[in-house]
Amino acid sequence: MITVLYRYFTLYADEKLLSEIEELCLSEGFYNFFSEEIDSKLWRVKVYLESTEELPAFLRRYSFEFGGEELEAKWWKKFKDSLKPFMLTPNTKLIPLEEPVRITDEGSMGIIPGRAFGTGQHETTKLAALFLERYLKTGAMVLDVGAGTGILSALAIKKGASKAVALDIDKAAIEKCRETAWINNVSIDARVSDFLSALEPGEHFDIIVSNMIVELLKGFVKETVKHLKPNGVLILSGILTEKFDSFMDTLEDTFSILETEELNEWKAAVLKRR
Repeated sequence: MITVLYRYFTLYADEKLLSEIEELCLSEGFYNFFSEEIDSKLWRVKVYLESTEELPAFLRRYSFEFGGEELEAKWWKKFKDSLKPFMLTPNTKLIPLEEPVRITDEGSMGIIPGRAFGTGQHETTKLAALFLERYLKTGAMVLDVGAGTGILSALAIKKGASKAVALDIDKAAIEKCRETAWINNVSIDARVSDFLSALEPGEHFDIIVSNMIVELLKGFVKETVKHLKPNGVLILSGILTEKFDSFMDTLEDTFSILETEELNEWKAAVLKRR
């Protein structure tokens, strides 16, 4: 067995700074970090890097300090052990797994956490899942843009959608989507796609959901109207509260807001076509 030694860097952050760092890491596809709550106003953020890696450029503006070295197996086990089953929505429990096991219980879902993907615990995923359950009708066609683990697509099928198309530019994400689908005993149409590029002109959906930061949403969100059914809804998550109003202003000629929800520093919205 190959033993990999990781260096870790530590930063103490308040809620606002923590959200800012999380947003940056998510936007860069960097998941070798996790945070521990010290008290109600302070978090310890740890970033893990292989011995040959440098601190990513997008994190160098922050006051990370070298904390020491740790074997990969040790810190990864510590991370996995910190993951417990939790309520993704009021109706659905998400169970972190170490290996693929079929989850057939209607009120539960499973996912294998990975260093290259999220765990489902982030507020933005919870908000997207909440709205997806709220607006999903039996037989609905669902599109998940920037699917990542595929947890939202799997949730859609589990809750009664007739089809879920999961799009992601990362081939590894598509494989992860298929793994998540197998675990949850559902079928997902997972496609490698630069935003909406893998869609055919005639493909239309009752629900389009995307959990991405604003900078990525801006790149394609107005184009979703071409694939949204007349009475369909667009669910957007991954938006920092401080950026929400200005982003919504850019969409007001195309969409109107049906509903919003907020969780800590993050906000999500359900939109309909004008």
